[in-house]
Amino acid sequence: MTLQEIKERCIAAFKTAGLDFEYFGIEVAINGRLTRTLGRCMYKGKMPCRLEFSRQFIDYSTKKNIQDVILHECAHAIACIRTGEPQGHNAIFKSICKEIGTSLDTTSSKVESTVSDTKLFKYFVSCEKCGQICGKYHRAGKIIKNISNYSCKCGGSLKVTQNF
Repeated sequence: MTLQEIKERCIAAFKTAGLDFEYFGIEVAINGRLTRTLGRCMYKGKMPCRLEFSRQFIDYSTKKNIQDVILHECAHAIACIRTGEPQGHNAIFKSICKEIGTSLDTTSSKVESTVSDTKLFKYFVSCEKCGQICGKYHRAGKIIKNISNYSCKCGGSLKVTQNF
């Protein structure tokens, strides 16, 4: 899905809620640094100013999942515009989700990932004894740099596998 298609879906969601998306000057962006969140609504003061979506999610997820996340983030912006302050995942937010047509009204809702771990993580830590994957990391932090200081729950030694 392209940035223009995402923006068009935001415009449509706002129209369904009786609001003019472009009037509020909310930016829409795809952020390649988002790996743990699928999308986010950012605020300036108490008003929404930007909707961001994960590049990996947009590239690898299903159209239905992407549509639901776009509507979810739009619901955050709409709730804020209507009430004058961010609403989180409260009843107002959930009613707006229903109004604009998404079932993804809370962060606990399941979004099936079509992205394999091998595309998301740079380092995997596994046990040489039992073979269990003990950790997945984006950065070479303390554990990756000092792997010999750590061990698996089974007592086995750990090894790092690089994925890049």
